[in-house]
Amino acid sequence: MALAITQHAYQRMSARGINEYGLKTVLAFGRKIYLKGAVYYVLGRKEIQKYGDQEPILKKLEGIQVVTSVEEEVYRVLTVFKNRDFSSLKKRSKFRPTRESLGMF
Repeated sequence: MALAITQHAYQRMSARGINEYGLKTVLAFGRKIYLKGAVYYVLGRKEIQKYGDQEPILKKLEGIQVVTSVEEEVYRVLTVFKNRDFSSLKKRSKFRPTRESLGMF
């Protein structure tokens, strides 16, 4: 799979001190989450416990989230950020209850 990094992602990586090796490590060992039309690769505590012996650098990369889109066998890295709280990555329900469905009318 080829890797294409947007200018925005390069700027964010530079600001956060993440190099291409760190980015590729997150893509290789991170948990894949499909959300909001994008693919998130996140490196959390569970991945570090599972793969930490194989790749010692994972501890330094904890909390890194890489947002990508996959187009024609190319990973397009849209942005990179660090946030150890993964609660915002939960899938939201497509069903939004109305007052009628809740029995309020």
